[in-house]
Amino acid sequence: MIFPAILLVYLLFPTKNYYWDGVFFARVIESAPGFHAPLFHPNHLLYNVVGYFLYKATQAVGLKWRAIEVLQVANSVVSVLTAYLLYQILKRSLRSNYLVWSLTLAFAFSSTWWKFSTDANAYIFSVFCLLLAFYFTLEKFKPRPLLVAVIFSAAALLHQLAVIAYPVIALALFWQASATSPRKRALLVAQFCLLSFLLVFTTYYYCFYLITGTWSPARFAQWGTSYSPDASFSFDFLSNLGYTLRGNVRLFFNARPSSLRGLLSPAIVVTIAVFAVLVLLWLIAIVRGARLRNFRTKDLWARLFGERPMKIYLLWIGLYIVFLFFWLPHNTFYRLFYLPPIILLVASWLITRTGHEKPTYRLGLFVAVMALSNFLFFIYPNSHAEKYPPLSLALEMNSVWKPGTVVYFHSENSDNNLVAYFNPAIEWRPLRSFDQMSPELKQIYDEGKTAWLEASAIDQMQAKPGGSEWLARHGRKETWRERKARGYNVKFIQVAP
Repeated sequence: MIFPAILLVYLLFPTKNYYWDGVFFARVIESAPGFHAPLFHPNHLLYNVVGYFLYKATQAVGLKWRAIEVLQVANSVVSVLTAYLLYQILKRSLRSNYLVWSLTLAFAFSSTWWKFSTDANAYIFSVFCLLLAFYFTLEKFKPRPLLVAVIFSAAALLHQLAVIAYPVIALALFWQASATSPRKRALLVAQFCLLSFLLVFTTYYYCFYLITGTWSPARFAQWGTSYSPDASFSFDFLSNLGYTLRGNVRLFFNARPSSLRGLLSPAIVVTIAVFAVLVLLWLIAIVRGARLRNFRTKDLWARLFGERPMKIYLLWIGLYIVFLFFWLPHNTFYRLFYLPPIILLVASWLITRTGHEKPTYRLGLFVAVMALSNFLFFIYPNSHAEKYPPLSLALEMNSVWKPGTVVYFHSENSDNNLVAYFNPAIEWRPLRSFDQMSPELKQIYDEGKTAWLEASAIDQMQAKPGGSEWLARHGRKETWRERKARGYNVKFIQVAP
């Protein structure tokens, strides 16, 4: 019953603070005329395809969900399946059900995993496939390089970052076949490497052809390695180190107490009281446990660098940490790809306990404190639209804009994309010059519609000579709508002839 309970928690508190990628995915899925080229994106090639079929399936059974809701529910389900898979791996290394469940729940309710389990994104699906590929390299299974290659390829086709774990899976397969001859082991690894490469490469190339209509190798290489204009490598060591340390903490904890402002209720007050009691109990357990020796340092280092599972986990974590140290180190959610091996590494560390001391339940209390902290100061506030300025204004404009209203924009960004998604009956037009705007506005109002400028259009208008004067003449000040918050630029004003 624990895994259905985890799913229920996810579904009861879906995030309203959407990561911008998810809104983009949902718009693409809903606007796709069919199984069409726009569904393919080089960074997460087949995720939108999966989302499209899930969206169409919900419509076929009569559910009137938006695509973003479908993606959120799908992520929650796959997240719980990932937790169950991790639970099965942990059961093989830990004899204590208490420790197995503590680590499983630590994974499920770690802050970043929990948040993205209720959001629309490609990471949860990809990590699930990656962990599933690793699962079939465990010693209890007969080596199946073809099966592992197919599952690993699915992870890479759902998100490119899974490719970094390529040597991890290859090494795990090599050690899985340790009972066979060196030649057969090498052959098994070669089969995995070749098939996974061919599956990923040919799928990418074919999708590239569907999009462009060409087989040009140069254009394919450019397309396959493309990324967002604001993404790049960073070589500022101190800054990258700070982001790396912060990111690893935020994998588990992301508490923002100020976000609870305005959301207090009797149930939340009681939850805060329970949280305070758990923190006190955890601190007492730490003090009591400080006098005990729960592991031998010599044994710990011997296991870290002597046992194969520990080496696998360290390699897995190390590859991602090194890459993400330089590539967008401030993006904590990329670190989800090495969250499972962190949990498995902790499990291996716990095996070093001698087992003779009286248990202090520090781990269980830690998990409870972590889960309640993340819920109170991160997950629960994010489940309220009013805590996300672009969404709260987008929903407010639903009652202001009538179908057919024209909104002018200068450039697309995450904020106006979100507003457009939650106001699908609105027509969005690129901003024109002053001379072109006047006849357009007259035509719009003659048709009984209204016209508005959004933030990028307002800023562009004000930056041009005479723009502020034009806006003062044509803008209706009483219609001004804005959400002032750090990091957001969301505002609208009605303009008339």
